[in-house]
Amino acid sequence: MQCIFKLVFILLLFQCKIQNKSQNLFDPTTLSGGSVAVLSSLVFQDGIQITTRYQPNDYPSFVKTEILDLDLDKPVSSHFNKKHFYVSENYKDDLVLRDVFPLSESKVRVLFSVSSRSEWREPIILYIQKPESLTEYAFNGKILEFKFPYPRYIGNISEAKGQITTQRLLDGRILLVGGVSVAGNTLATVEILNPDTGTTVLFPPLNQSLMGMAICANSDGTVYVSGGKTIVGSPTVNTQFSNKIYKINGTNQTVEELPFAMQKRRYGHSMVCLSNGDLLVSGGQFQVGTDHTAITNDHEYVSIQNGNTTVLNSSANFPMNTIFHFAEYDSFKQRILFFGGKDRTDPFAAYSNSISTLDLNSQVLSTLPSVFSTARSNVTSMILPGNDRLVLGGVMGGGVGSRSIDSWNETSSTSQTNGFTSRMKNGSSITKFSDSQVLYTGGVDTYYKSGILELYDHIEKKNFVVDTMMNARSEHTAIQTNRGIIIFGDSALTDTRVELYGKD
Repeated sequence: MQCIFKLVFILLLFQCKIQNKSQNLFDPTTLSGGSVAVLSSLVFQDGIQITTRYQPNDYPSFVKTEILDLDLDKPVSSHFNKKHFYVSENYKDDLVLRDVFPLSESKVRVLFSVSSRSEWREPIILYIQKPESLTEYAFNGKILEFKFPYPRYIGNISEAKGQITTQRLLDGRILLVGGVSVAGNTLATVEILNPDTGTTVLFPPLNQSLMGMAICANSDGTVYVSGGKTIVGSPTVNTQFSNKIYKINGTNQTVEELPFAMQKRRYGHSMVCLSNGDLLVSGGQFQVGTDHTAITNDHEYVSIQNGNTTVLNSSANFPMNTIFHFAEYDSFKQRILFFGGKDRTDPFAAYSNSISTLDLNSQVLSTLPSVFSTARSNVTSMILPGNDRLVLGGVMGGGVGSRSIDSWNETSSTSQTNGFTSRMKNGSSITKFSDSQVLYTGGVDTYYKSGILELYDHIEKKNFVVDTMMNARSEHTAIQTNRGIIIFGDSALTDTRVELYGKD
């Protein structure tokens, strides 16, 4: 009986009168086509799914590669060709379909010609129709939507400043601590920026003006700030380095200096908030001087509960005195990973291209066998899918910004270079754009401030210039939020406005 019903239905289906003979019977954008597609799916229950790797938060880099690959969950790619695809009317002259062809039985490649990328504010929609020759499976058609971010202003911070110490809070707001004013003075300001409203709330200030502090947040949202220095240039006395630790509560809007201090003054150090509520600070400059003797290689354990600090045994020490390194806390394995760094502030500094790991249980530091092709300090590291840890940006010898984009995979114990940014830039702010993409903002492009936005795509293993900021910036901050990337600050820019690079 079921077979008879399907046969009758198919006969009725093909008796339908189509007014436009050239119209695809299964065009999902028309009323008749949508009805036919839905009805046919009742007959053929085994349907085709077409997917793209791009998620809603991704930047669809096919505009730069001019290639979009689609995955089909059935071996029917040979049925699809150019006539089954078309781009929404608003971009039909900007994103022109050149060709569609199968890469395999279940993968299709779409080739475009891109004539323009400016002012793409509305979504790009790609329609896929059902091929007439496709009778074995049901397919209701597919509509893919790609929306591009664009820069605009959304609010202001309290004052013009740069080199701000920042931390994203659990509720999505951004904590701003200290920094440097356009007059070249350090600041004691503490404020919270709400990306949803573009407004800030001032907290009580620090007890001293500081820049270059280390910052971290506990799982309960409590933020700690440590160290830093009170002047912008090279300190002339040791007291211009700070040994203080501040506790900041974003909910109660309180700023509290802890009643005990670190045993060493530290600047250019790292700090992580441990899962038990304590802190670990590592390395940094602790006294006046430009050579390696002014830098420390030790680690200091800060017990919040006991109200004291302890310098770890020498088995935990870095192999060289270290400043401007990156620390990543791995709570699952109870360890801290360290990337990059240098041993002094003078032009003869030795830079690190190794990865060190500190076991918090044994308090022993070891150097992993993998090394990066570029030795540098001031790097940014982040974990991407596949357990790859990217190492980006930073400074090489002579204060030159690094273009190298490196990665390390612990499972395979390998490191590799995945490409380079378009230019040498120092002072860029680097943040995740999506799970597999990283956005570079601004920096000093050799001699000039850059307003360029570059996107590194770890699946494509390519870097693209995608847009420009509203203002050229360096020594600024870029942070991922629910609305997109917010960008603010610059120690020589009098503009207090906050930029958003987002899709809403």
